[in-house]
Amino acid sequence: MHAASLDAKLAGLPPEALELLEAELADRLWQKRWDRWTPYPWQVPPDEIPTLGWWLQLGGRGTGKTDGCARYMVAHVNGPPCDPRLNGGHRMAIVAPTQGDAVEACVNGPSGLKAHDPRVVLRTTAGGTFARWPNGAEAKLFGAHTPDDVERLRAGGNRCLVWMEEAAAMRRLSDAITHSEMGLRIGKNPHYIASTTPKPRKELRDLKANPKVITTQGRTRDAIHLPEEQRAHLIAKYAGTRIEAQELDGVLLEDIEGALWSWAGLDKARVGAAPPMDRIVVAMDPAATSSDEADEMGIIVAGLGSTYLPDKNGFQRRHGYVIDDLSARMPPIEAARTAIRAYHEHKADAIVAEVNNGGEWIGTVVRQVDPTVNYRIVYASKGKATRAEPVAALTDQNSAHIVGSLPDLEEQLTTWVPGDDSPDRLDAYVWALTDLMLAPAGNLAAVA
Repeated sequence: MHAASLDAKLAGLPPEALELLEAELADRLWQKRWDRWTPYPWQVPPDEIPTLGWWLQLGGRGTGKTDGCARYMVAHVNGPPCDPRLNGGHRMAIVAPTQGDAVEACVNGPSGLKAHDPRVVLRTTAGGTFARWPNGAEAKLFGAHTPDDVERLRAGGNRCLVWMEEAAAMRRLSDAITHSEMGLRIGKNPHYIASTTPKPRKELRDLKANPKVITTQGRTRDAIHLPEEQRAHLIAKYAGTRIEAQELDGVLLEDIEGALWSWAGLDKARVGAAPPMDRIVVAMDPAATSSDEADEMGIIVAGLGSTYLPDKNGFQRRHGYVIDDLSARMPPIEAARTAIRAYHEHKADAIVAEVNNGGEWIGTVVRQVDPTVNYRIVYASKGKATRAEPVAALTDQNSAHIVGSLPDLEEQLTTWVPGDDSPDRLDAYVWALTDLMLAPAGNLAAVA
């Protein structure tokens, strides 16, 4: 049939018939795409996932973790209803590092829901952002980055399936698990699916040790749908390194020999909430120069507890608490604004900045933005290992604690070996706890 006569025929159909025809064509297109997909072995879900259990896909870059979870959710929607009383039978949730990540990767992206089922539509209403199917099933999209994200999850409603996308990259993964689990109440077998390149953080290690978590693992070298030249380049570049193990082979790394901090030590000292504080500081470790945006600006918020508590050895002392990690690659003005914002939000006593490595610009920028801030400088008179060792000892003595989970900082602490270049988050952490717990009175230079 010629295009002109087809257009004429379609133009003669009533709106109801056109709508039915469009739905039928979408169904056929979905089925065609569905049938031609060939999974990797690690994308094949387990025959059964326990109630409130997990299917956890760990994998290197390009191994199709998102692809596998998207297909699973589409299959779930088109399977038996979890609650026949619901329109479409299913109410699900997608949680990603940010809500924007959920939209981009899990719904609209080349491995997202629409790639597996083109009938999916994205809708934003007063109640939130949803992926919706023609039969009425829906998945609500959440982030896990800010306190507001946690509150939205707390009020996220009841669900039959939760997909955690790039779980290891979630700033508030522990809270996301806690509050999403509270809402897993629909149907006889509510459960999780999760996709992530692993990072050595407590929540993932706890999941792997949980008998209700079924783990599959894929390696970049086996991802034959990636261009061979790209795979070969990545493998050759990172062969034998921790980057290869974690980012390409999907291995959940443990402690390394020579590191001053261990995961067991951080976990033992970890606390869920900070107590009342006597002092709070925002510590900054700058990039090498004010124009250098290649390195991270280390920004750590920490406080000294008001109450004397016993340490590991039974000595009564005030403990230190690392409250937040705001480090990132950012220009100087944004770094200053971030530190000043944290200073006011936490009612801090001072911003403390290291100036040995070209960091004199910090004071100038801070005073330009907010001259009311109490700002101090510190000079590194000792080597980095010498400065870090007594701070690491505070963790061993169970007197320095991380509040909740700060995965990027924790990864730096547990992977840095003295002699290597120390990363900026770690340096800011050392300056913060040194100022609060180890620096003699008057040892720090005050700056008006």
